[in-house]
Amino acid sequence: MGSIAIKMRSAAVLCVFLLLGGCAAQLAPSYSQSIVDGLNTANTQTMTMFATVSAGVTPDTFATGTPMSRQAQYNALIGQFMALESQVAARPMPQPPLGTSAVTPEDWQKVLSTAPTKGSLDTIVSVVTKMRDEDQAHGFKAVTSVGCNSATPDPALVCGFQHAYTQNFDSALTYEMALKR
Repeated sequence: MGSIAIKMRSAAVLCVFLLLGGCAAQLAPSYSQSIVDGLNTANTQTMTMFATVSAGVTPDTFATGTPMSRQAQYNALIGQFMALESQVAARPMPQPPLGTSAVTPEDWQKVLSTAPTKGSLDTIVSVVTKMRDEDQAHGFKAVTSVGCNSATPDPALVCGFQHAYTQNFDSALTYEMALKR
């Protein structure tokens, strides 16, 4: 009977080690469908803004006093991306697997601050803010028939803003989707 108990304990210990051996500390944020949905919604609205200004706009039509003015649209976009930044920064710290060392709040803040989404959203807010200010001061020339997405870039300033935005948005969305493992 003693040898059966020893074998059972040995098997139990072996199972625990195998179980714990398969666990790895996760130092990446958890996937958040609400962040992905927020990014997609804000992207649709931002690309609509690019389509609007690519036809050419003047400063005198920037703030027409309506809720649909370009000024109101820019401010809504900036607010949406800032709200997404807050959501990204407020992600909960993962619980460490049993038998591993805890992740400190300081370590978690480093993870959050170096995740691509945070930096990309910071840059997007900056790009959209600069674009709003440029639109208000000078408007934008129309994008030529070549367009911003062709191999021959259009010299229009709006294309520069669109390229900077798209590069950072793609980085943020790619990272967020990669978290859905």
